[in-house]
Amino acid sequence: MIDCPCGKHKISPATKICPYCGELVIKPKHTATRALGDADDEDTIPRWGTARLTGRMSLVLRVRGADRKFIYDPTEITTLVIGRKDPDTGEVPEIDLSENQAGELGVSRKHASIVRKDSASLQLVDRGSPNGTYLNGQRLIPNQPRILRDGDEIRLGKLVLLVFFERT
Repeated sequence: MIDCPCGKHKISPATKICPYCGELVIKPKHTATRALGDADDEDTIPRWGTARLTGRMSLVLRVRGADRKFIYDPTEITTLVIGRKDPDTGEVPEIDLSENQAGELGVSRKHASIVRKDSASLQLVDRGSPNGTYLNGQRLIPNQPRILRDGDEIRLGKLVLLVFFERT
């Protein structure tokens, strides 16, 4: 017999889940994204910036409260995955927020995507993240694209990205 991870029960060494308390006996190799409880704590703020992003502009994403920014040529965008580095596989998304306390702020490894659907617009898609993706304070339905506009705010868990379409 071995001790359950909770320390209160003796269980068989072959047991994977404690039959008394439900604790996992064998922990997974990676840690899941930390659930934040109710992440819906900001008001919906309408924004009316342009959705048109031409080749003479750049997509600029800035992390709120940090100097970090990501700049992309819109003609080279097909899909940009937003998330954080996977410590098990080393896989890094195109927009890696690991340096911005992404794990602690509830950002999943593959949290959301920015997708170019036509020649002059971008769409934001939540990839089923447990802490949700919010566009201007409104939670997105997973896998349902929403138009991205200049001046928008994207919130991933509790981390906010500011969206700008800047002329080059």
